[in-house]
Parts: sequence; structure tokens; C-alpha cells
Amino acid sequence: MTSLKIFYSIEDNFPPYRVDVAELFGHELKLFGLDIEWYMRRAKPGPAAAESFEGQVVHLPFRAGEKGKFGKIGKLVTRLAFWLGDVSQLFACLWRPVNMIQVRDKYIAALCGLLVARLKGVPFVYWCSYPFPEHYRELSNASGGLRKLYCRLHSWIGINVLYRFVMHKADHVIVQTEKMKQDVAAYGVLLDQMTSVPMGVPRRLLDWVSKHRPTVVPGRIAYLGTMVSVRQLHVVIDAFAAVRARCPEATLLMVGDGEHPHERAALEQQAASLGLGDAIRFTGFVPMEDAWSYAASAAVCISPIHPSPILNCGSPTKLFEYMAMGRPVVCNIHPEQTVVIDESNAGLCVEWGVKPFADAMVWMLEHPEQAEVMGAKGPAWVAQHRTYQIIAEKVWRRYQTILGLAA
Repeated sequence: MTSLKIFYSIEDNFPPYRVDVAELFGHELKLFGLDIEWYMRRAKPGPAAAESFEGQVVHLPFRAGEKGKFGKIGKLVTRLAFWLGDVSQLFACLWRPVNMIQVRDKYIAALCGLLVARLKGVPFVYWCSYPFPEHYRELSNASGGLRKLYCRLHSWIGINVLYRFVMHKADHVIVQTEKMKQDVAAYGVLLDQMTSVPMGVPRRLLDWVSKHRPTVVPGRIAYLGTMVSVRQLHVVIDAFAAVRARCPEATLLMVGDGEHPHERAALEQQAASLGLGDAIRFTGFVPMEDAWSYAASAAVCISPIHPSPILNCGSPTKLFEYMAMGRPVVCNIHPEQTVVIDESNAGLCVEWGVKPFADAMVWMLEHPEQAEVMGAKGPAWVAQHRTYQIIAEKVWRRYQTILGLAA
């Protein structure tokens, strides 16, 4: 098996917690012979240093203390140290034995990585996991003053640096879904120059399911994931209120948290104002296996994705986790979710809105046998299409093609 060494610059804190980073690159691709040298953020204050992740070298920048009297200065120093460290580590690739340079979701590093790759004569790959330029454009529309200006500038730079330059010049671009591929192609990036790599689940989840079968709690509905405001989960709370009126025994588990304290707090306040305080439990962030246990115990799992340009191109991990556990799913129409549910028949896919979600959840609760038949179709579909073992093989083959090593 051909060995491949890449330098990978990412935005995430060390150690990585996103499953598509930790599982795909930290575990599965290693089995194909991939060796990665990383650049990540430091999560806590400390000096610039090299650490280890799954036996691979990770370069971390200096991080200052960001609390107390000099907190704002510390944040500025940390940000500058991250940028400088990124640039210096990328230029150090000129004398490192790397076969490829890959940058994920960054602007400055993307430009530097592209330049270094051209000077060194190795391929450059840009990995786009989220449409940040569009995200900041939406934020600018909802903001005012200096924040509006900042978000608009961030969006403009992203569109012009990434979509209109870096992605055109890169040897290849990895996007998350076919919908994202079409969105990026609208900026003139060739379809043949892009590969979609959707989200999946660790194969150990399927093993976990075979060994841990929590008792399904009648009436329990579970949501697993982030509670950031852009997802508009107030619709879920309102829908559950309608469910509760028709199924008084129903309960809702909200497993996860927002990026900012006010996001989860707003949902908790909404639940309290609707008199649902005893029927809804917010767990906050929990260890992965605890989250799996919560979802596996639910009679119904929900995957709401608010229709918007920045979310339509996503690939929801929660959907595949629910399916791997054999739980029936209620989700809304969405480019990725619609296709998956149509192919697997593992749940109901409805219009976005309070009434459609409420009606679908009530149907599931009132027809448990039919719901379980749906849920039972999920594990086989996930095992065939969305484990990171399968996704890693797709990525490895693409890397081989980029390097001209494909048979």
C-alpha cells in the first residue's frame, strides 16, 4: 500500500472533536497509509509546541491568557500568534517531506498553502466543510454598526479569495455535499475539480449498537446536536408543545448546546414560557457515548435543518447516528436528508414548520410498530453507505488520483 504524507492546516482546537476530522483523518485514513502533520489551535493558554495526535505530529501556536485585566490584549495576541504560526508552518513545508498540502476552511492559510505547494511542486487541496462566506453574509444582514461592516468584509474576502481564486487554482477541492458542489460551481469552479465527502459515523457506533441496546422509553423524542441560533430550533420547541397537547406522556431530550450561552438559554426560556419545563430536558454537551445512549432510548429522533443557503449544503451527522441506532427519524425536506430518507425509508421527511413536525412526531408516537419498522431499515443503509471506513476509501482513492498514483 502506497504511503502518503500530507500537511493539514485546520481551524479546530486540539485535540480535534469533530468526527469528520478525528475519525476520518485520525483513524481510518491511517489504515490506508496516510501520515499527517497537523496545524491546529491551542485550546488552553500555553507556548508554541508540538504535540501528538494518534501518533501524528501536531503543531500548536502560542496562546495567551484571555481573562482578567488584559483579556482583550490576550485575545489579540492569541489571534496574531495563530495566524503567524499558520503561515510559518506552511512555509516550513518547503523543506519537509510532504507529498501534499491541504487547508480547511481558512482564507490566509489557503493563499499561503497554495503558494508553498506551487513553490515545492506538490498538489494543493482545499477542504471546504462549511460555506463561511455565505454565513458571514447572513450575519451582516442581521447585524448593525461595526459588526455589520466586519461581517460584510469577511464575506467579501471569502468569496473573492476562496471561490474566485483559491478554488480555481487548487489541484482539487473537497466539499461536503453534492449541493455544495453545485453552489461552488456557480463561481466557475469545475465540477470535475471537486469531490463531495459527506458526513458519516464511526464504524464503532455499529459495534456499540450491537452491544448496547438501551430500553426505548415510550413517548421520548430526542434531538442530538448543536443549538446555534441559525438553526432556529424554536420551531422544534413549538412543535413539541403541539405534540404534548395530543400526547400528554411525550417528553423531549435536547442533547447538545449552543456556541454561546444565550442560544440554549433562549430555548430553555421558551420551553418554560410554554409550560414545558418538566417535559423537556436540556443535557448540555455530554460524552459521545452518553449522547448515543440518549438517542438510542428515544421512540423518535428528530433532525430539523432550517432551510437556508448555509444549511442546505450541509450533511447532518445526527441523521446517520439515529439511523445507525435503528431509531425512526423525523426530518425536514433538505437536499441531503431528502435523498437519504427516500433511499433508506428509515423515517418521515416533511416540510419545515411547526405543524408538519408535530404531525409527524405524533404519528410516530401513535404508530410505534410502523415506526420501528422504519427505524430498523437504518443500520444496513448506514453500514453500506456512511461509515468512515467507506468514506476514507473514497478520500484515499481521490488522493491517489490527485497524485497520479491511481491504477
